[in-house]
Amino acid sequence: MEQILQSKEFLFLTKGLRSIFTILMVLIIFVLTMIGVLFAGVMFVPENSVNDFLVQGNITAFVHFEGMEMELADKVAENIQYTKMHVVKLLFTATIYIGLLLFIVVQVRNLLINLSKGIIFSEKNSRKIEWIAYTVVVLGLTVDTFRTYIAYTVIEQTKLGELLVGTGLVKGISFHFAGINWTLLLCGLVIWTIARVFRYGAFLQDEYDATA
Repeated sequence: MEQILQSKEFLFLTKGLRSIFTILMVLIIFVLTMIGVLFAGVMFVPENSVNDFLVQGNITAFVHFEGMEMELADKVAENIQYTKMHVVKLLFTATIYIGLLLFIVVQVRNLLINLSKGIIFSEKNSRKIEWIAYTVVVLGLTVDTFRTYIAYTVIEQTKLGELLVGTGLVKGISFHFAGINWTLLLCGLVIWTIARVFRYGAFLQDEYDATA
């Protein structure tokens, strides 16, 4: 009776998590679609038209960073210069990273589907977990560079660096694009270790089935 209850709880857990990751998958696909629409708009709308709109419009600009929100002064907002190439590069890079997140979500969802079917220790599950681990490692090696590039693009578009240096309170601003997110890297290694455990479990399962 206790095993039946545990089995039902496990199925309920996997189905609930699968629903959550399905929602996440749909949301990420929606975000990618919006980025595609924005990318098309950036490609077709002339750069001069956007800059003219920025000059004529009443703009309120905010910068969000590490849980901190800064409202830029009117002087900074008026100096915003739209550069199509910077925005295109930013959207392209964002598409790559959001695509990697979508890949992880899809792999986890497929893994949960297999677990809900009672398929636990198998080569397919092991490979899915390995691909998740490799993707997390890639994010760990590159995500800090991406975040630095976002900061660089914001500074360049708003000319905020020049204004800060002009106040005399800041001597200079530099950007360090090389960096490793050790938390994500260690998480990737842990996930890879779990994948190897699943692979060994699949091997033992095959051995047991062969002798049964």
